[in-house]
Amino acid sequence: MAGLADLVIGVSGNIGVGKTTFTHALEREPFKSRLLEVLNNNPLAKREITVLEEDFDLKILDAFYSDAQRFALAAQIYFFNARLTRESIVSMTPGIVIVDRPIEEDYHVFGKAQRILNNMSEAEFSVYARNFELMTNGIAPPDVFVYLKADVPELQNRIKKRGRKEEQGLVKDPSYLETLETLYAHFFREQNSSPVIEIDANNVKLGKNGEIDEIFISQALEQIIYEVQKQKVGIKLTPHLGPWLSYNPTEAVIKSINTENELQGYLQENNKLLTVAGNIGLGKTAFARILANGLRIKGCYELDSESDEIGDQLLSNFLRDKPKHCYELQKHLLKKRLTQRKSNLSNVISMIEDRTPEEDPAVFHSLFVQQGLLTKREYDELQVEARRVYRDAPKSDLMIVLQGKPELSWQRILQRQRSEELEGGWSLNKDLRPLAKLYQEFPEVVKEYSLHQGPVLIIDVDRVDITQRAHQGFVYEQILQSLKQP
Repeated sequence: MAGLADLVIGVSGNIGVGKTTFTHALEREPFKSRLLEVLNNNPLAKREITVLEEDFDLKILDAFYSDAQRFALAAQIYFFNARLTRESIVSMTPGIVIVDRPIEEDYHVFGKAQRILNNMSEAEFSVYARNFELMTNGIAPPDVFVYLKADVPELQNRIKKRGRKEEQGLVKDPSYLETLETLYAHFFREQNSSPVIEIDANNVKLGKNGEIDEIFISQALEQIIYEVQKQKVGIKLTPHLGPWLSYNPTEAVIKSINTENELQGYLQENNKLLTVAGNIGLGKTAFARILANGLRIKGCYELDSESDEIGDQLLSNFLRDKPKHCYELQKHLLKKRLTQRKSNLSNVISMIEDRTPEEDPAVFHSLFVQQGLLTKREYDELQVEARRVYRDAPKSDLMIVLQGKPELSWQRILQRQRSEELEGGWSLNKDLRPLAKLYQEFPEVVKEYSLHQGPVLIIDVDRVDITQRAHQGFVYEQILQSLKQP
């Protein structure tokens, strides 16, 4: 989903951990100015921090705690609808947006807890889960999660101290808090593709009115800033769509056409190689074809047919029997990709390719050795060989990395209906989720292979739709700026 936000931070954590107090502390000085420094690499970013609180009704909460089995479904739907409404504000708020308890927690933590604890029937949970899936299909997760974590006994002490009468049952019986804690751990470990910054909140000192010790806030803030900068979280949304969303439709189309013409002229005068990387199913081929057609440059595609079907027999065999063909395929691709690049560059014209060679060693080899499809010795051999042959191979001038939710990758794989991919080829949890995490790291490790040493432009496909004219203009603008940078 396109949005104006430069950086979205989701603050998560169990009941009583101090999320709301912590998030509001970050929007006041001196913490505000310090946090805004993470936007320094984006001169277009809005220097503002907006905190979006969790919206809840104490009457609904009281009804749930009084009779969980009767009111669990109603409570979950209420809280889900409130967060769904909040998402429209997230997408239209520039600067840093801090979200108190993101919408993902509704289902993956609190919704699942109701079924585990038998507060929802099987039928109720099925309806709720389906509703969540349909209604959140276009919602991008936060760019980074801040997970405030404290032990259950400490949570009980804080809940008792803040004195909400509807919550006092949690002080007597820790089972609900314990269930939530295990679900948080599972969500962040298995079902989330965004970076997670875990902060130990056990030793927070609370004032008489529940305010958090400023020393803790300062230390936690420094940890957040360090992790955001280390993981290059902000790069994902730098640059951002904001200015393009402010144009009316006619202005956006006209500006897009003008920007396309300017980039097209630049690529005719300067022979450049653009290369596209990204998770399976995120749309690398579609992205490359749209740009090749619009900019009138040569397109080089991973698949061998214009019908976008798998024409490489060894790749097809691998998808049907990975253990048997994995090592052989990786050796084959190493040679194939460089041969294609050299051949296509022989005409000395600008070109875009829909898969960069570095993805094999930097992403897929790592996945396959983790999965046991490559032995450690095979992995080492492939890594050494890649670094050897890439040293003298033609270099790319701009690398475009597509990043997005693994759920979007899976949805598009299902839509394109390639039999090899669906019959055991790829799976959401085993392949696409770990690949999404590897692609988050990819822009930082790619230069180790010597094949690409130029700029890397990261496009968030959860927010940028290359099939939309205004979004195309945004992409053309960023490509042109990247190619022209010193």
